[in-house]
Amino acid sequence: MTQSMVKISMRDENTLNCSFAIITKDTLSIILILKDCECAIYNYNDLRTAKENCHYLLLKHYKSPSFAYTDFLKMIGKMCKKRKDNKYFSCRKEEDNRMIFDNFEHKHLIKDEEKDAYREKLSDFENFVLRVKSEL
Repeated sequence: MTQSMVKISMRDENTLNCSFAIITKDTLSIILILKDCECAIYNYNDLRTAKENCHYLLLKHYKSPSFAYTDFLKMIGKMCKKRKDNKYFSCRKEEDNRMIFDNFEHKHLIKDEEKDAYREKLSDFENFVLRVKSEL
């Protein structure tokens, strides 16, 4: 069994205006970042050392902040259960792994025709992460 170490900082506990969780298994770490209605998973080491934008491993667009917050907490638990050799920790693929999360019964991978509608939200989120990544 692989142990997970989790560091969590909620929005009201920091000055970054986001919640985040860093999950570490051995020497591999990922970070989940929740800002308003977007939540993303990044390789923590890649994020900290990237000169420009670091590509997310998974990004979810939510219809409501309450769904985003609840799913953020669920994802922390799910990531703690994952093995260190899964796609989030060590076997990463460069792909556009974005989801639209309407509610807990209706979620799907983003379709090509939906990408334009979410382009500004994605850009805003990536710019935010680029601005605060050194403080995470």
